[in-house]
Amino acid sequence: MRERLFEALDESEYIQHDASKSDFLVYLMGPYKSYPPYESPTPEETDVATSRPTLNEITRRLQRGELTLDQDEALALLISLKRDLREQNGVNAFLATDPQIPLDEMDAATQSIEYTKAATATVFIAPAMGDNLGVGIEIGSVCEHLDQPELLTDVAFYGEENVESAMIKAVSERWHVTIDDFRSYEDLYKAIRAHLRAVA
Repeated sequence: MRERLFEALDESEYIQHDASKSDFLVYLMGPYKSYPPYESPTPEETDVATSRPTLNEITRRLQRGELTLDQDEALALLISLKRDLREQNGVNAFLATDPQIPLDEMDAATQSIEYTKAATATVFIAPAMGDNLGVGIEIGSVCEHLDQPELLTDVAFYGEENVESAMIKAVSERWHVTIDDFRSYEDLYKAIRAHLRAVA
């Protein structure tokens, strides 16, 4: 899987910045939708599958400086982290959608498990404004399929301050994954950098 990821990320249309440490794979997992979920399009909005902006639209708006983290927060947060980690730290950070592996070939849960196994480090993020149900399901699935030494050293979970969940507690108590909270983007970014230094 590592070799496949290297090749897929190198060719991905969603990766716009080369990583100087291409062998240092960092899998970023978090909600792609803000909470509450976006409303379904009205009947007048033809040919629209969802009113949520596409990944490409979010990326373009971020590059133009038109998007702040309080607009399409969940996805913008992940894209910003990926961009900053690649640009400022040189690591090969990626989201689950970046390798573009078809779901009929490998379902989403299996992808997360395989990406975590292949990655040098994995970071799970639960922002307060995100729809975190999928994150909880996936981290539980990942933790059940990883060896304890990997969970202790390679995987970290960051929840925004005041985000409470039984799954977050289970991550710490059952699997002993590193858990911390954050108040701002800067806090989160510093914590992730510290985790990557520890892994390295």
